Amino acid sequence: MPRILTSLLLALLVSACSDGDPCSQAPRCDGSEALNCETACTVGPCSTGAIFQECDQGTTCAVVPGDRSDSRFYRSRAVCARSLTACDPATAPAPVCEDGRFVTGCGAHRRDIRAFCSQAALYFEKVPTCCVTGTGDGGTDGGTADGGVPDAGPGTSDAGR
Repeated sequence: MPRILTSLLLALLVSACSDGDPCSQAPRCDGSEALNCETACTVGPCSTGAIFQECDQGTTCAVVPGDRSDSRFYRSRAVCARSLTACDPATAPAPVCEDGRFVTGCGAHRRDIRAFCSQAALYFEKVPTCCVTGTGDGGTDGGTADGGVPDAGPGTSDAGR
């Protein structure tokens, strides 16, 4: 009988933990926290895995749609928006670094956002030099750093699909 009880407890424990993959819930806003997940990075800087970002400094978490016709920015993203009003990245000022850890500006998802430097290539067509050559956030967003691969622009591969 103890063997059956042990097996039952083990099964319950495994089933209780099986829904713990945050990537299965991304993109999403959980209060003031943005959650995104990257399985691969073809353009850097970018980190893989679950990426959690606290939307502070006057930002609001919002899930914004991607551009289905763009091979690089096709995915919807949970962003820390400085404004929920749509902007045009083609006419907006270039994104800028904020304290060597964040980048702010009008992103490819047409929102004025604040993002980790280590994720800049997922949100901005042109990544600021300080995010590529600077210290960045060292992967403290929960992902694995890609080593600062320079921004190569849109590639032919389809990361994350």
